[in-house]
Amino acid sequence: MKNPSFEDIQEARKHFLDLYHKYWLENALFTWQWWFLVITVILSWVVWWKVVDKQRIHLIFNFGCLMAIISVLLDMIGLNRGAWAYPIRLYWACIPPLVPYDLTYIPVVFMLIYQRYGNDTKKAFLAFTITSAIISFVIELFFMWIGVYRLYKWKTIYSFPIYIVVALFVRFLVGIFEKKSLKNT
Repeated sequence: MKNPSFEDIQEARKHFLDLYHKYWLENALFTWQWWFLVITVILSWVVWWKVVDKQRIHLIFNFGCLMAIISVLLDMIGLNRGAWAYPIRLYWACIPPLVPYDLTYIPVVFMLIYQRYGNDTKKAFLAFTITSAIISFVIELFFMWIGVYRLYKWKTIYSFPIYIVVALFVRFLVGIFEKKSLKNT
């Protein structure tokens, strides 16, 4: 077999996207799981907007944006490595593939924790740990059960410490940003 050219790869990619688009139209779009994702995304952001501390919204939103960026990157790595897949997506050609998870559920939940416990290291760590356990061992399993998420080379136990480390890292970064901005005022 000859080495594939870039054009060969692009042709294979186009073929894959055409196949996935047909699959999405027939098996995902407007299913109850698809509607569940749509509704929970909207509700998550509405709840967040209602309860977010508007006085600290810039710090809280920065925290959420960093959580979302890291979630997207890790999700793309896992997906591209074949560790997991998403049979149901909101949009067939979307990167990240599970927008609700990476750009809604993870950042919203962790932003609310950051808002409540961001200044208390011990309470933040405990809240991040409990939330990470719930996400890893309940939410991920629920998404598998309803057919939105499939594991191939991954186990939910692997997700647990990653959520904690990412949340603590982002909390640390936002703390640095906050100190820098306070120095400059």
